[in-house]
Amino acid sequence: MSMDNVVIEDWYALSEAEAIEMAIDRHGKDGTTSVAYCALEAWGDRSDPKYQFWFGLFLKLVQREHVGWA
Repeated sequence: MSMDNVVIEDWYALSEAEAIEMAIDRHGKDGTTSVAYCALEAWGDRSDPKYQFWFGLFLKLVQREHVGWA
């Protein structure tokens, strides 16, 4: 089954870890990039809760990667 046709419908019921895993299943190995793609898919209305969820998760992942960076 191709992952291109899979839509992450129940995003609101996912924990952050589950959302990252589903994004990776859909878009590839890197969690941050995969979550960014999910945010781009939901983009359109920045007040849309789906977009805010994925974009917020993306920001958390980016910040986590830069911990200790000066």
